[in-house]
Amino acid sequence: MAMIDAFYIFTKGGLLLWSTQLVKVKGNPIDWLIKEVLLEERVGETTAKYDTYSLKWKLLNEMDLFFVVVYQGILQIAYLEGLLSMVAKEFLNQVADGFGNGMNIKHIDFDKAFMEVRRKVDKEQMESKRPKAMRSFADTKKGQEVQKNKEEKGLPASQGKKKGGKSSAGNDEDDDDDEGGDDGEDVQKVADARAKLQGKAAKNGTKKKDEPPAAEEKQPKKGKQGRFWDGEGKYNEKIANSLDFSKNKPGSADDDDAAFEAQKAVFLGDSGDEAEWKKQEDDVESLDSGSDGEEDEGKASEKPGRVGGLFKSLTRSVKNITGGAVLQDEDLDPILASFRTSLMSRNVAADVATKLSDSVRHSLVGKTTARFSSMTSTVKDVLKESMETLLTPKKSVDVLRAALAAKNAGRVYTIVFLGVNGVGKSTNLAKVAYYLKHKGGLDVLICACDTFRAGAVEQLKTHSRCLDVPLFERGYGKDPADIAKNAISHAKNNGHDVVLVDTAGRMQDNEPLMRALAKLVAVNTPDLVLFVGEALVGNDAIDQVTKFNRSLVDMSHDPRNPRGIDGMLLTKYDTVDDKVGAALSMVYVTGQPIVFVGTGQKYTHLRKMQAKEVVRTLLG
Repeated sequence: MAMIDAFYIFTKGGLLLWSTQLVKVKGNPIDWLIKEVLLEERVGETTAKYDTYSLKWKLLNEMDLFFVVVYQGILQIAYLEGLLSMVAKEFLNQVADGFGNGMNIKHIDFDKAFMEVRRKVDKEQMESKRPKAMRSFADTKKGQEVQKNKEEKGLPASQGKKKGGKSSAGNDEDDDDDEGGDDGEDVQKVADARAKLQGKAAKNGTKKKDEPPAAEEKQPKKGKQGRFWDGEGKYNEKIANSLDFSKNKPGSADDDDAAFEAQKAVFLGDSGDEAEWKKQEDDVESLDSGSDGEEDEGKASEKPGRVGGLFKSLTRSVKNITGGAVLQDEDLDPILASFRTSLMSRNVAADVATKLSDSVRHSLVGKTTARFSSMTSTVKDVLKESMETLLTPKKSVDVLRAALAAKNAGRVYTIVFLGVNGVGKSTNLAKVAYYLKHKGGLDVLICACDTFRAGAVEQLKTHSRCLDVPLFERGYGKDPADIAKNAISHAKNNGHDVVLVDTAGRMQDNEPLMRALAKLVAVNTPDLVLFVGEALVGNDAIDQVTKFNRSLVDMSHDPRNPRGIDGMLLTKYDTVDDKVGAALSMVYVTGQPIVFVGTGQKYTHLRKMQAKEVVRTLLG
């Protein structure tokens, strides 16, 4: 028998109906599966890894039951799927009549039936592995075509040797004579062909090939000199001065003040913007919870919005199906195919769109629509629920509340901002500083740990002056981890409440820079690690956030307690219109929430992400 460790049967509500452990299972894989996979709307994946165990499951929608097999090593997918299907069928045959809602069953004796099903599946697997007898040429499709052609031309069928291996002596002699004649002709043809080829080879061999001219020696180009990084002990004062654009520059103090006022006007705006920002509430308008009938669809189409009614187009083809219908794959195929395509057009990564649509399919196949409920309302409810569950954070990440709690506890709250080049880390760090200072009355310190990009410290100096917030900087070319450590110590000694650490932008495949970033996080153990990404990206969002998170975990100084990304900040959110799919992709891949979204250039253009708002934008 194939080695499986355990098998579980439980309801969608979490009630365990039956289980068996053929081998002692370490930990609790079912609790992990429910919390990390099923509650995260990843039902469509059907496989998962937990520690050294592999899990595969089958969802039976008509009874709201999960069948889960736990195993180690490698087993054939066909075997596991056959086992799950046959166990589900046998289980329903035994308990379907008295199942009800799953709460009225006190004991299920399924051990004997399970072992019988397992033996049957193992037997089928062994039979499938047995080699099949080789067919004769006459039984193949080609042989049948040859025989048919001979019959059409009136030629006699080839006799060959009989199955018993017996044939007449006369026939054998005739065959030998015929074969000998044929062989003689074939040998002569082969000899002629070989002679012709040898003649061509000899003729080609006599030709002298022109030797290619000797390559002129080119002097190697002088490559770009790498900048020193990560405090390698080669800090050069000349390098630091070449990157500092704030010293010894021509221009009067009046010019500097005029430039500062211009920058302040760009980031702060007028007093009306600030007053309006202070009045804004964190919550946004919730989704319309009215009926989903045709009347509501007509009203929705009349309302102006930035989405052209994606959901209406998805359900138009099946809107006439009424309650009491059992949903099948053929009913869902057209709507889910359109749903997946529309999600990808809104910047949802292709892999995430496929997995989400598969999850919706698994949740709907076999379901019976409620009485007086249309297919439209049934599919819409599942789509809303799946997306909202996915985007709702597993843990609360309220930055302001956490910072105030740290202040009351007498410690400094630290946030590290990281991400790829050019996404707006420094600008959005300034927005967060403005938010914490004006919403919570906190004393903020900005730490300049981007010692790599020319002008990075000067950019933060401008934000520091506009915000009236102190800046901790040590110039260029020094170790960012050491600068952050000194900044946190400075904040403790001088009564600052929050330290916001700006880091250098780097591509996710640059290992030396990723290692330096992991060192900064490991040495300073910040309270929050925020990944700053653009709302404009699609499939690249998965690659960026996955590799950043993996680098932090793999390069952590303490493998027993690795530190990854705690949340995300999406920039340029106001430029994507209805293409907000990057938010869905990032949350699906990391399982971490989006804490803030940037909606403009001013400091007041920062707000919290709302799951219902994204769902409303994606579905229309």
